Amino acid sequence: MADEGIDKTTLQEGADWIAEMASEDLNGFIPSELCDLIIETEVVIREENNEPLMSHASMAKMLYAKFEEDPDIPTKEGAITEFLIREILYWEDEFRAMAGFPRQVNPS
Repeated sequence: MADEGIDKTTLQEGADWIAEMASEDLNGFIPSELCDLIIETEVVIREENNEPLMSHASMAKMLYAKFEEDPDIPTKEGAITEFLIREILYWEDEFRAMAGFPRQVNPS
């Protein structure tokens, strides 16, 4: 499982940090709620597909497709894109490594 060993509180703190770093990196505002949503949904997708090493490119496509199905997630307006999701996944890798829970994924 992708979150083995890392607790929910740490992941929530991570979402805040990821949002801050991604916002700074991309010169825009990224809400921590989006990072939370990506982290939570990513775990489900990895488990459903039995693919814990899924690449960020594949994960971003699957997350985007799942988010497109939800009318409350602004994919149609371009606020959330596969590129943005990939960037958040990369920042999540950085956070996990700093927290002592590095993960491995297949290269994109």
